[in-house]
Amino acid sequence: MSCFFVCNPQKTAISMNKKNTLIFSVFLILYICTSCSVRRYETYPPRTSSASTNLTRRLSTQYGIQVTQRDNFTLYNAIAQWLGTPYRRGQSSMRGTDCSGFVFNIYRSVYGKNLARNSADMLRRNCRSISLQNLQEGNLVFFATGRNLKKISHVGIYLKDGKFAHASTSNGVTISNLNEPYYRQRWVSGGVVR
Repeated sequence: MSCFFVCNPQKTAISMNKKNTLIFSVFLILYICTSCSVRRYETYPPRTSSASTNLTRRLSTQYGIQVTQRDNFTLYNAIAQWLGTPYRRGQSSMRGTDCSGFVFNIYRSVYGKNLARNSADMLRRNCRSISLQNLQEGNLVFFATGRNLKKISHVGIYLKDGKFAHASTSNGVTISNLNEPYYRQRWVSGGVVR
């Protein structure tokens, strides 16, 4: 049989063309099948799905501010889980927390940073002071709420539009406005965490 292919070059050429055509066809089919899979690439800004739209609506309602795709959803979601947690001095769990415990836990979970466990120490050790006008999402806000109005005794996390999250002694973890007279009078500094 092999002598037939060697001795008859015309038959060998036809046979080789059929083999090449078959191999080419197999590769073509494989190429088409593998190239038909859909690849999803991240777009900027991210596409809005119904789930993220519902999340945006829910967070906007809870915070009283318009949460957009440009906001840090990880931060807002972490804070949302803590909303309503009762105030407990010296504690830092979802069963009860004080202001520095709340900020400590949020910063550790969202940004992977360990802060001091005392509001005055947070500003002194972990932050660079900034003015009220330069606050950005995620910055810390410091207040003097005790008898000594020069000593930092309260901390929260700035969100946007004058709103900040904190653990208040009367309402637990909540959202308040920097423009409220109580906080305006007790404002000390903003802080950018280093």
